Amino acid sequence: MRLIKNDFEFRLWMLDAYFYQDKIEGDTLLTDEEMDEFLFECRPQEYPCLGTVTPSKECSLEFDIAFFYREHITEWAKLMGLMNTK
Repeated sequence: MRLIKNDFEFRLWMLDAYFYQDKIEGDTLLTDEEMDEFLFECRPQEYPCLGTVTPSKECSLEFDIAFFYREHITEWAKLMGLMNTK
């Protein structure tokens, strides 16, 4: 899980967490155009966010990408008693 604050950090995180997941340089399997298109399609809706890459439950050879946004974190903090709910 990583805090991602902008497009540049997102790209670096994806190259590290998604494409290097099994220590195979997966980014070399795609052209620059294909990589940019994939990253554009997978980008978060907003920054900052927390990003996670986990093994897919549907396909054992793939990974799922998920993002958690400020509203998720705020809700969790309230539920854990870390923030006032007033």
